[in-house]
Amino acid sequence: MKNSIFFPVILSFFLISCAHQPPSKIDAVASLYSKSIVIPNISYLIIDSIDLKLDAYIPAKNLGGAPWVEYSADRKPVLMYIHGGGWGGLNRSVRNLNFLPYIDKGWAVVNIDYRLLGQAPFPACIADCRYALNWIYENADKYKFDTTKIVVSGESAGGHLALMTGFLTNDREISIPNKPITRELKTAAVINWFGVSDVERLLDFWNSKSFTETLVGDTTKKEEIFKSCSPLTYVNSSTVPVLTIHGDADNSVPFIHATLLHESLDKYGVKNNLIVMKGKKHGDFDEKEMSENFSAIWKFLEEIGIK
Repeated sequence: MKNSIFFPVILSFFLISCAHQPPSKIDAVASLYSKSIVIPNISYLIIDSIDLKLDAYIPAKNLGGAPWVEYSADRKPVLMYIHGGGWGGLNRSVRNLNFLPYIDKGWAVVNIDYRLLGQAPFPACIADCRYALNWIYENADKYKFDTTKIVVSGESAGGHLALMTGFLTNDREISIPNKPITRELKTAAVINWFGVSDVERLLDFWNSKSFTETLVGDTTKKEEIFKSCSPLTYVNSSTVPVLTIHGDADNSVPFIHATLLHESLDKYGVKNNLIVMKGKKHGDFDEKEMSENFSAIWKFLEEIGIK
């Protein structure tokens, strides 16, 4: 008799305890395997015998059998990421960790290379980035890209290229001869990590004659190139929203590049936000700061209607 009463009491206690257990926490990094696939080494432009490639991270479900993957039925926001390195170094692979939070959010990511200095002077790398943007449009149906929600991002020189990619609206201004882009290309926003906004100002700060010559080549039209390749030149009332993250102790791309950019955006009434990283240099942000930065990014994107 005692046992018959005891067992239901224990069972009830167990069920109540289970009901009050917090749900198991999903490991965000481990779960990426189940959310996305990587399609590497896609050629998006061949120019002067240089094969420019990108990697596409596509929201998809692993099926475990043929056809092996199933793409999302819904169109997804797209992050186009552009690596830094002073326009003359590094490659797309070194920045793979920078955009993992977007994949966790269910975004598509397109991570690109471009012609480096030494391969071609300015404005070649800018034109290349616009061609990568064109590739996103060309493949929107195949990979379920939402072309109304393309966000461009990059750090340092990549931040500059992200700004230029987002700010340009006329591909006749900076283009590759005999390779016209025939469609209108638009972006929805730029997430600028300590990027260059004024090329001539940066070159004056670096004060390197050899680097300047590498940047613009052998030309008497340096000032024209500086201006045409500076994001500040293109700011107007129709400019896309911009969020900038920049350390106020940056000795590589001085903080004034951020303040000048956002003063100009404010002047034209463009939606923008500048996150000042107090005492920080060129990207030396710790885990807490990066978490806070991405919280600010999600809030900013939600405010402009991108989720």
